[in-house]
Amino acid sequence: MATRQRDSKITGWFAQYGKRVLAYVRSKIRDLEAAEDAAQDVWLQLTRQDDLDEIEQVGNWLFTTARNRVTDYYRKKKNVPFSQVGFQTDAREEPGEDVAGEILFERWLEQNLPDALLETQEFWEELDQALEQLPAEQRDVFVANELYDVPFREISEQTGVSVNTLLSRKRYAVLHLRRHFEQWKND
Repeated sequence: MATRQRDSKITGWFAQYGKRVLAYVRSKIRDLEAAEDAAQDVWLQLTRQDDLDEIEQVGNWLFTTARNRVTDYYRKKKNVPFSQVGFQTDAREEPGEDVAGEILFERWLEQNLPDALLETQEFWEELDQALEQLPAEQRDVFVANELYDVPFREISEQTGVSVNTLLSRKRYAVLHLRRHFEQWKND
């Protein structure tokens, strides 16, 4: 394919899908700069494809690549184990040990899934799918606290929702994820 023709094709796809790809990535990554970088990586990867004609459905290709960039972003954010994140709230807001056991997802993961599995693309895709099954309120608090390391007090200040309600929402999210991954590992 001639360079001019190739550039024209990519420019057309960008005009058609550019805003939607960015909106999708921004819906998954709240950090605007990181979201823009991830979306830009999608287009960069497209320009590096040897034969654009091999891509049968460019929309599917773009959104699959975008989802992979989001997954990569969260995988990189997971450099600090969830169990070491702790709760950065004052003592009055810190959950008791019994509650902490129910809301720390990584503690369950470490006890129930092999480390090698936790580092696979398959696990991160499955986590993304399981998170999509949650009500938005539960998903948002789980992602903010577990993946973004945002303390409950800060989430409460941003949303106007009490810390206890946030703890409850996260607990329900973790219980759902535990059930999901328990079934997944047995399949």
